[in-house]
Amino acid sequence: MKQISKFLQDFSGARIVSVLAVGLSAYHLVTAYFGTPIAEIHLSVHLGLALTILFWVHRQEAQGARRIIFAMRDLALTAMALAGSGYLALNAAEIQQRMLYFDPLTTGQMAFGGMLIVAVLEAARRVVGWPLFALGAGFLVYAVFGNLLPYPFWHRGFSVQSVIEATYLTHDGLWTTPLRVTATYVFLFILFGSFLVASGAGTFFTDLARALAGRFTGGAAKTAVLSSALMGTLSGSSAANVVVTGSFTIPAMQRAGYRPRFAAGVEAVASSGGQFMPPIMGSAAFIMAEFIGVPYLQIAAAAIAPALLYFLSVIAMVDFEARRLGLKPQRTSETLLPVLLSRGYLLLPVVVLVGVLMAGYTPARAAFYSLVALVVMQVAFDPALRRRFVPYVVEAMDQAPRLIGQVTVASAIGGIIVGVVTQTGLGLRMSSIVLSIAQDHLWLLLILTMVSGIILGMGMPTPAAYVILAVLLAPGMVEFGVPPIAAHLFVLYCAGISAITPPVAMASYAAAAVANTDPWRTSVTAFRLGLCSFIIPYMFVYGPGLLGLGSSADLIYGTLAAALGAVALAGALIGWFFGPIRLLMRALLFAGALLLIQHQALTDLAGAAMVLSVAAVAWMNERRTSDTAKGRASPSITRD
Repeated sequence: MKQISKFLQDFSGARIVSVLAVGLSAYHLVTAYFGTPIAEIHLSVHLGLALTILFWVHRQEAQGARRIIFAMRDLALTAMALAGSGYLALNAAEIQQRMLYFDPLTTGQMAFGGMLIVAVLEAARRVVGWPLFALGAGFLVYAVFGNLLPYPFWHRGFSVQSVIEATYLTHDGLWTTPLRVTATYVFLFILFGSFLVASGAGTFFTDLARALAGRFTGGAAKTAVLSSALMGTLSGSSAANVVVTGSFTIPAMQRAGYRPRFAAGVEAVASSGGQFMPPIMGSAAFIMAEFIGVPYLQIAAAAIAPALLYFLSVIAMVDFEARRLGLKPQRTSETLLPVLLSRGYLLLPVVVLVGVLMAGYTPARAAFYSLVALVVMQVAFDPALRRRFVPYVVEAMDQAPRLIGQVTVASAIGGIIVGVVTQTGLGLRMSSIVLSIAQDHLWLLLILTMVSGIILGMGMPTPAAYVILAVLLAPGMVEFGVPPIAAHLFVLYCAGISAITPPVAMASYAAAAVANTDPWRTSVTAFRLGLCSFIIPYMFVYGPGLLGLGSSADLIYGTLAAALGAVALAGALIGWFFGPIRLLMRALLFAGALLLIQHQALTDLAGAAMVLSVAAVAWMNERRTSDTAKGRASPSITRD
């Protein structure tokens, strides 16, 4: 028993996990340069190793006999994951030649497929939580017993063998678009972010943001917004971004005079917006490009204006809050030129990334070249990093597979759901159901989609929620006449903003932990600060020109109108717009912002008139108050 315990303790140690993690990173770098093998090999290698690492990183701690039991369980799960994925990789040629749904499954294929499905479900429960586990398991049960349900969910029912075949041996199940994109593109961008973090480059973005915004009113909060946007667009994970940048920005905001809850809310909202900001935008955007069938660069170009509006609204809120509280600009030692001269080379990899994408190469090749550029620049300009080059590379390659685990599992569960939806025909029926409920009202369809996205996204990674909504609801929006890019971006926003939406707001909870504040009240504050993110999707659905789907005049007009609405909404929520405003004026300002959603001449003119009227009244009141205060402060003039 002691020998078994020692073996399990050694196996569960960091050494073996690190070797596997570095090996997986090396595999992805090699395949990014030389090209990926066929899907049956590439995806199964990625999933099998990712699950193995995940099972031994996310372990349940115990003592004594329970420790041995849990370790044996993890060994069994590891064996199931490796056996299920390994069978597919070793028999790829045979799998490709079999006739789907005609050749019967062998006993081995049934066993290996069942084991891999069980391993994926357990990984989802362990890493993401019970909601994703229940969702994946529920769809599998639905595929078998759907014949017992009433219309419109009824289908003829499928045998367990048929479900395993569809899930395990076809490209419509586990190995569909979400996992393929994760294994081919997303991992490399996660690795890119790991190299950035391992080098300590995260502080560069904070210093750059402080140099740009630190000396202005509310500079500490504006620094947080800018640095989180810069870091978030590279990491793509809202909660992880909160932990990385929030450890610097939240204490700085508190020292500047912001309440801890407000500071945590700002960081949560800014970090969540990183997944909407090009050029990387997180993994869901790559999946979106595959779903729509357009180049990723087109998705990124369409997302620029909405992302800028998102951060404009947050910056406006922190500025208005600082003025409402009477916070003064702080002195900062950082200036832009010295920061760029010292570490500006860290921006070059982003330029390389965009340049390679514009040259027509795949996102995988673009990620590889930008990663190489990053390492070369750091080695060339950072003497301290040169001295620890090997530990730096090993640390980055070790961390990336640990970070990709959640996305990989979410993508695998998403693949299971896509497979069941395709097999049972649920997708077509869901579109017809939603369209029949919405009838001729686009606004009702959008509200139903947003509510569904927020509920699905609570406690669930954005890619998983996006995949489900893209399969079930986005087709109905397209049938309604919404352009595909607008429909899928709407779905992405719905899935992403759940990170700041109570009651399960992962980004807000992470920020609350850093700020040592109440998680619930922090999430409510973040929800209020990020309210504009709930409105922006409606803006680009009603005005596709905001996405560049039209003339340049449409883009400029739509962006200006939406920017006015975003700033007005910030003023209404904070209670400051060229001066303090009372409840009636806040209501008028809020109504004007809402009128600017639907881009029609009449509503835009009415909304702009309301916003400008409130601005004029608030400005005159502030001037009157300021003149009165100056008059009282002036010494009286007496005559001899």
